[in-house]
Amino acid sequence: MALLVAACVSAAYAEPYKGTIEQVIEEMGDYSASNNTFQVLSKTPLHIRLSPKVVAAESPESVKTALLRVATYGVYRTFVHTTADSVQVTAQPLLMSVNGERREFVLLKKPLATVSVTRAKALEVAKETLQVTSFSHLVDSHNVWTDKMEKGRYVNRKPGLHKLAAELGVIFSQ
Repeated sequence: MALLVAACVSAAYAEPYKGTIEQVIEEMGDYSASNNTFQVLSKTPLHIRLSPKVVAAESPESVKTALLRVATYGVYRTFVHTTADSVQVTAQPLLMSVNGERREFVLLKKPLATVSVTRAKALEVAKETLQVTSFSHLVDSHNVWTDKMEKGRYVNRKPGLHKLAAELGVIFSQ
């Protein structure tokens, strides 16, 4: 029985997928350079842009929440899946409009959420805010966010997105 429990625990915290930030973003499938939702702005120091798709009818609070979520996503995907020592993430909305049967996308200049953080600081925040001991505890064996990470990705869960973003030092500007 103890062996079975140990096997389940080790499988749940298997070593996450590792690669370059470009490989990681494409592998996860949430953002992509091909649709302008991801861009490496600088390799050294690492600076990436992630862009959630938004529509004009979205409330400012909804857009802010999306940007904070994307900023924290960029930080933790970077540190879970790459060897980068630091990252700067710019979360910038991609406005989608429908013109007949055609969708058009425009990268907006504002609002923005930005964060610059070291691996050590992001791990300290994860330990204190999400109650994990390593970055590998933020994803399962399929590289899907664990429940502990999900608690920091939504405003209606505890500790919540706003707390996680604040602890990481995410700056929101309009």
